[in-house]
Amino acid sequence: MLRSLIILATLLLSNLTYAETRHTKIQTLLDAQALSGITWSIVTRAQITTGSAGYANIEHSQKMLPNQKMHVGSVTKTVLSLGVLRLISQGQLTLETPVQPLLPHLHFNNPWEPRAPVRVKHLLTHTAGLDNIRMWQFLSTTPTPVTPLAEAFPTENKALLKIRTEPGTQYSYSNMGYTLLGMVIEAVTGQRYEAYLDQHLLIPLGMHDSTFEFTSQGANTTLAMGYHENHVAQSAVPVYTRPAGQFTTTAQDMARFIQFVLSDGVLNGEAIVAPELMDKLFDYHITNADKAGLEIGRGLAFANRDRYGVIGHCHPGTTFGFRANICVFPEQKKGYFYAINTDSESADYEAFKALFVELLELSETDVAQPGTSTKDMSAWLGLYELSPNNMAEFEFLDKLFGLVWVAASGEQITLHSLQSAPRILHHIEGGLYRDSERTQASHVFFTNQAGELILSNGLKTFKKANTVEISLYWASLLLGLCGFLYILIFALFRLVTKRFTGFRRLRWGLVNLLAFTVPIILYLNQSFLAFGDVTLASVSLAILTALLPFSLICSLWQCYQQGITTKGSMRDGIVLIMALQLCAVLTAWGHLPVLFWR
Repeated sequence: MLRSLIILATLLLSNLTYAETRHTKIQTLLDAQALSGITWSIVTRAQITTGSAGYANIEHSQKMLPNQKMHVGSVTKTVLSLGVLRLISQGQLTLETPVQPLLPHLHFNNPWEPRAPVRVKHLLTHTAGLDNIRMWQFLSTTPTPVTPLAEAFPTENKALLKIRTEPGTQYSYSNMGYTLLGMVIEAVTGQRYEAYLDQHLLIPLGMHDSTFEFTSQGANTTLAMGYHENHVAQSAVPVYTRPAGQFTTTAQDMARFIQFVLSDGVLNGEAIVAPELMDKLFDYHITNADKAGLEIGRGLAFANRDRYGVIGHCHPGTTFGFRANICVFPEQKKGYFYAINTDSESADYEAFKALFVELLELSETDVAQPGTSTKDMSAWLGLYELSPNNMAEFEFLDKLFGLVWVAASGEQITLHSLQSAPRILHHIEGGLYRDSERTQASHVFFTNQAGELILSNGLKTFKKANTVEISLYWASLLLGLCGFLYILIFALFRLVTKRFTGFRRLRWGLVNLLAFTVPIILYLNQSFLAFGDVTLASVSLAILTALLPFSLICSLWQCYQQGITTKGSMRDGIVLIMALQLCAVLTAWGHLPVLFWR
């Protein structure tokens, strides 16, 4: 008896010591990243543990508690996905159900409609070909917690639901897609999606401290305050696309969710989600990259992540003042969730993911060994562009700055980009390559149905670019920027030195450029949440960007009137044409005038 008590006491002491060590590591990392607070849950076969560190509210010196309510951003999508799968399990939907008949008031601009309509499975897996989000859908003070979801898709905007790639062929993350899923739930159930999911998903799962309803710090004191850098407080904000990122929960509730995700879909004898659908939460191979043999991709609710020596099925989340992450490891029946009440651009959130993987004590995945390549890769080397980019509003910028350069060295390939350090890829087999920091094939080269050369990492797709075309666009950008810089410097110099003849040739361009200080000042003095609204700042920016080509033409006309024999007139004319051609390119791409509210 005494021996048993000693063993039990030793185990308890060991567990307490481990818990203290875990808490210390998390607290140390939280402090190192200058973040406010964190809650977490760790799930294993044996137990659930939850914890917290830091502050829920700095102003009130309120410590973060393990049961603190938190916002989780796009982690919402994993829970909403289960709600859709519950409807499918009940026979009210199928994965193959076309979306357009359910939402007849919306206009899908889908060139592939006859053979490839947008289906429920495409929305779940981010393969519908939809744009991600528009600025006004995300940064706007207009929506309320009960704004109808249809207002995120005004019928007069025919380009908003443009299908950019054939549904089912490519992954492209889309908040619009998950907003449409919220509308699908409402169309099928006749209820607000929040009410349906709270009642028919969260309650059966025992997630009684969670809700899809909008929750603010003012209305609920158990909700942690959100923060940005330097502990600047940020209260909750309603958005148009709320099914994609509006969810309030606790670490304990998310532990229950993880347990359910790791189960067969049956709870208390009831099939909440059909077992065959549970199998597809992590892997649902429909894209061209999947068919080319790449295992890293997307399931119906989670994306595969090959990080820190293990493969997990995860989903990150970011919203105003919060960051969150959920990862499950089905084979080992383990998982973790954390939510941090700080959204900081300078913090290293990857360090938290690495720490939680360490704390779960996961068995490392065997590394796929390089193979011997007999394939001639010379045609695959060169420049690749995003196809498509994530946000249509910035397509031209991504075309220039989102490029990847593929170079070869023996059995290895190096990816160079402006966004990150070079990545070394080792050949595995066929078109499959493994990043040196991954355990399994992470990239695949293949040819699509249109005969284009494609590079994919499962979550981003790149198309072999026309180097001449890209070079011309870069030349256009550089020449245009040099033209504007010339106008600014030389016009001011001539004004100051009273060289009025030369100044008159550039004055209209200078006036337009200097006038941009007005929207800059206005933007600095308004809330960033109104960035996509029609305000004095956005209207003045739209007017000035619309007038820019005309001001350049007026200056060019002045050069013509003074004659090319006038000293400096020809040079000024050439510079003005340099600036004007960039305006023409931006207009052709739909980026001029600048309208963030459309």
